[in-house]
Amino acid sequence: MQQDENELALWQLFAGLALFAMLTFFALGYFGYSLITMLEALLTKANAVKVNKGAFYCLGAAMMGAMLSYFGVRKIRNKPVTPQLNKQASRFFVISLIITIVLPQLLHYPIQSYLTAKGYTECALQSRQWMHDKVMVFTATPEHCIEMTIAECKTDSDKQKCQSLPQYFNGKAVTF
Repeated sequence: MQQDENELALWQLFAGLALFAMLTFFALGYFGYSLITMLEALLTKANAVKVNKGAFYCLGAAMMGAMLSYFGVRKIRNKPVTPQLNKQASRFFVISLIITIVLPQLLHYPIQSYLTAKGYTECALQSRQWMHDKVMVFTATPEHCIEMTIAECKTDSDKQKCQSLPQYFNGKAVTF
């Protein structure tokens, strides 16, 4: 049987499928871990609550990866893609894309408002942002925010936040 030059070899198909499956499980695991950690902190009224918007982006990416893995398995098993299945996959892809783009933005402000209403404040020293990925750390008191940062700076004082830490102590010396 002649193989089309544009068709992947079986080993290439397996390698791609393994890669998509691993990335899908990682993204789903990262989302699940971040969600469970955040919910646990909320339910136990912890001193610090970490809200990771990047983990919510991973949910949509995991959904897309699962779809690609599904079609990879169908290809390996030589199952045809019917027009009905193609239509369902297109809908699933659009839903995954919407979840990837909208869900983090949709959840950010309600979570922030809820935590603010419960007396938490955003700890700028522990929060970080890179482009659209934002990790917000809310603490019950400003003192807890500074304590967390001091503890982190004792292990690695070269971080930029450690250099800006003395401004929070009204001129008092801070040693790490």
